[in-house]
Amino acid sequence: MLLLTDETLASANEVPQPILDQIERADEVYVVAPTLTTWLQSLTGDIDCARASADERLRTVFDHMDASGLEAHGAVGDEDQVTALADALDGFSADLILLRLHAPGSQHENWREHRLVAWVRTHTTVPTIVFYFDDEGQFVRRQDAIAPVADAA
Repeated sequence: MLLLTDETLASANEVPQPILDQIERADEVYVVAPTLTTWLQSLTGDIDCARASADERLRTVFDHMDASGLEAHGAVGDEDQVTALADALDGFSADLILLRLHAPGSQHENWREHRLVAWVRTHTTVPTIVFYFDDEGQFVRRQDAIAPVADAA
């Protein structure tokens, strides 16, 4: 299973239950923590602080998973969440993708999150579940972003 996460999951004291339920079923978990930049940071190439924050977020997620008795590995990803996910899929054979995103319209929604679910639906056949959380890190809703079936040719 491949899990793409943002800062709210890492600031929680534990792995949120809706995600934990899925992780506990996985044989292997690979976590991607994208380098979350603002539009201005991306434009100016000022991503060092965002990359350091992503590294800290990744370590925190590992600590929370370890505290829950789970083992995972992963990496800091590109500032473009689509690229981060595509890079991870190139190096990890996922049978499920979990996206942990901010609820649409929430204050902390990253400007790159808008197109991530659409990309998954059109560029991969891996089943995907999207978990949306509010600005306080509370679970809001789940969306199955069913990937298209691969051609049987």
